[in-house]
Amino acid sequence: MLTVKKLADLLGLSPEVIRHYTHIGILKPVVNSGNNYKYYDEQDLLYLANIRVNRSLGLSLPQAQDFQSSSVKKQRNLLAERSQQLSAEIEKLRKLQKRLTEVETFLAQAEMCTMEGVVKDVRRDPIHSVYTFGLKKPHTDRLAIVQQWSKLFPFVHFSIKLPKEELNDPNFEGPYSVELGLGIVHKYLEEFQLHSTPPLETIPAGRFLIIYLKTYDILNLGPKDLKPLLDKVRSLNMSFTHSSSGRLLAIEETSEGPLFSILIRVRISD
Repeated sequence: MLTVKKLADLLGLSPEVIRHYTHIGILKPVVNSGNNYKYYDEQDLLYLANIRVNRSLGLSLPQAQDFQSSSVKKQRNLLAERSQQLSAEIEKLRKLQKRLTEVETFLAQAEMCTMEGVVKDVRRDPIHSVYTFGLKKPHTDRLAIVQQWSKLFPFVHFSIKLPKEELNDPNFEGPYSVELGLGIVHKYLEEFQLHSTPPLETIPAGRFLIIYLKTYDILNLGPKDLKPLLDKVRSLNMSFTHSSSGRLLAIEETSEGPLFSILIRVRISD
């Protein structure tokens, strides 16, 4: 016969675990009527060891008990179900990790932003956007798209549109007629099998100028904020072929209020 301590020692457990398993009825020791001591036998040892194995599979205590009381065939079926559950959980974690990597990429771009603005001349794939804020009239046909896309953050981003007519006008003093909405790059549009038909706005692949900047007021941007971008396109003796598509990269809380790190991407001729 085994005492509480002896049984605990044999399995590398604490006596408290043995007492808990006894209290909830998993172990059924013989109780000495004289001193009220509890004594366990080899069957308790094997039963408890097997329960611990089952618990190591991620089963709850009630599940481990049900598992142990089932036939071998049913135990195998239960393990197959558990394996499927784990596969689903792993896939969910994989997607979460991918989302974390995507957000980290945004933050890396945010580190390039300055109050003066940094400009890059790059080639980019198509980008697709749908705008709902700042429109001159409501477009209810866009709401279903926004509802669908909003479930895909952060692969969908907040997009900032500035009209090409205002960007190309050397006499325009601002502020720009900003529209806000959601955007998605082409590879994710394909990955999530989204439609690219109107009312979506698509900017084709090609050459883009991108300005990385910080601002306290996204809705009050003017030519002064985008001066490096405008100077660059004029130095190339070009004009913008499309309205901008932008991206909100990060928000930082400061003593002067929220500071937005954004990029403004505008296509130019190849």
